[in-house]
Amino acid sequence: MKNFLTWEQTLFKDRDIFDSGYVPDQFLYREAQMKSIGYAIAPGIEGKQPQNVVCVGPPGTGKTTSFKKIIEQAEQVSPSNLILAYINCRYTQTHYSVLAEVYKQITGIEPPTSGIAMKKVYEKIARTLVTKNKSMFVILDDADFLISRKIFHDIVNNFLRLHEEYPLSIGLSTVHSTQYPLLDDGLTSVFIPTIIKFPSYSWDEIFDILNKRAKIGLYPNVVKNEILEKITDYAVSKGDIRFGIDLLKRSVISAEKRSSTFAELTDVDNALIEASNERMKKYLNAITDSEMALLNLASDMGTSQAGDLFCAFSKRTRKGYTTFHKSLNKLVDAKLVDSHIENRGKNGRTRIITAKQLSTC
Repeated sequence: MKNFLTWEQTLFKDRDIFDSGYVPDQFLYREAQMKSIGYAIAPGIEGKQPQNVVCVGPPGTGKTTSFKKIIEQAEQVSPSNLILAYINCRYTQTHYSVLAEVYKQITGIEPPTSGIAMKKVYEKIARTLVTKNKSMFVILDDADFLISRKIFHDIVNNFLRLHEEYPLSIGLSTVHSTQYPLLDDGLTSVFIPTIIKFPSYSWDEIFDILNKRAKIGLYPNVVKNEILEKITDYAVSKGDIRFGIDLLKRSVISAEKRSSTFAELTDVDNALIEASNERMKKYLNAITDSEMALLNLASDMGTSQAGDLFCAFSKRTRKGYTTFHKSLNKLVDAKLVDSHIENRGKNGRTRIITAKQLSTC
């Protein structure tokens, strides 16, 4: 290959390999988790009661892809008495919209957007399953959004109690990026899940995943090991494999813009700045005044204890702790600030907040 690309050439054999929604044929390092999920839903294929599941792990640890692979495999089983209903709660955050999406997936029909009680939609879902003689397994991905809206318990409880009125079998999985949800006494009587943990990928695992993506999606010699190693370092620091895959894609695009036939370390640096700026712009488009005030305070203070940050936030905005807590969690989720717990001896445990620089957000 020549040192410079012509205008019609590209370094990508298949750019889709690096898209966020891509599901690889060979899904690495999550065999045990997928086996556990498959074991939980297997009874439903025979029309029996699936097991309930809670999947817990940081963002970018393969939870969603694991379910997509399981759904893909389950749909190939014939005959099957199981309907899998996958709901992404990041985009479906109301009680009614969750019900509507489940109903659509089992009937192919959109329910009315208004004018119908939720109880009626539950009844329609149950009667459809009974008529079709099907069991159902509901997957509530990113269920933390339902918890923050205080509708998680009602949705899980209502689905799992349908069997009390109708002769049907329903199992349910909730997927979380923070921690195992706290369940009240009423819910623990019907929701006794198997816990499946998704730990962060190790350095070697991330490097191997990136290396295999590069071999499939790029032409030979476009990225050398030192490039993959640097991207792996960044991905490990984020604890998110998706960040590494996106950074690899951006680095190669940077090389293409220079008409180079291979990526260099400067391309990784450029890609990192670009990704950070895009993340900041995307966040700032939706940020509230309280969140912006907290972000500015955190930046001014650098590293601070949560209590000190709250005092400064309350003084500047006259907002209470609930607003502070929600705003801080959103900044942490957006990776604009870091948060960790430190033991302070007799003073107990303290949450430490550190603002990030734009180039490393």
